[in-house]
Amino acid sequence: MSEQTLQSMLMDGVTRFTESAKPAEIIDKHVESMFTDIIKDNFRSYGEMGKLVSEAIKNALPSNVSNLFELTRYNDLIATALKTQWETSGVTGEMLRRSQAAIDEALKDDIVPAFVSLRELLEQFIEEHKESAAENQWEQPRVSIREDDSIGISGIKHVHICFDPSPEERGSSSRYASDRKRSEWELANRISVSVSGENDLGHDFGEVYSAKLEGKPIGRNFMIYKRWEKLTAALYFGGAQLVIDCDEHDFSYGLYD
Repeated sequence: MSEQTLQSMLMDGVTRFTESAKPAEIIDKHVESMFTDIIKDNFRSYGEMGKLVSEAIKNALPSNVSNLFELTRYNDLIATALKTQWETSGVTGEMLRRSQAAIDEALKDDIVPAFVSLRELLEQFIEEHKESAAENQWEQPRVSIREDDSIGISGIKHVHICFDPSPEERGSSSRYASDRKRSEWELANRISVSVSGENDLGHDFGEVYSAKLEGKPIGRNFMIYKRWEKLTAALYFGGAQLVIDCDEHDFSYGLYD
């Protein structure tokens, strides 16, 4: 095959390609790629558009956004609930479904309220333990509401609410109090409040900064099912304020009224 024939074939091929739609397709493809890359660069966090969007979002957020979300506390709640459910699932294939179902059940009725009544919380606690109270002849639960004697440099008042289903010794089957009285810190449940204000009725309210349920700090192996447990979770994890609207002697099981 001669050199001239090869040149003719090459020229014919170039002519056919030029007259076809392929050059336009290639050009369109690369133009699209160019614009895609330019737009991507501008929308990246370091690009001009990304910087402008980031600044706009930053300016739109409230200054106390970290207080609104408190992500570490929410993560602790979710991780603990998942871990507890995983440990009790038994069937590996059901792990994720049952874990999600447990969290949904715990939180489905509870949009976190701005304020939680201590009276309501303790009344719910008493309702949950009425059956045990009847079996053990308990007239009332043990409830202690005490202001911390040491206010400290900050001048902030702290109140500790300690409560337990039984009036004195656990396991006592008598309706009469034991000679030995447990200290407040030995009671099964405790809620500690940093008082931040007073409502229109003169009741202190504030943030719960520490809580113990059934002898364990909240967030450790804690299964949230009962209404009073959910209220406590809303206080500690959700940032709700506890209103101290009752006295420690206001409560009884009502079994001997």
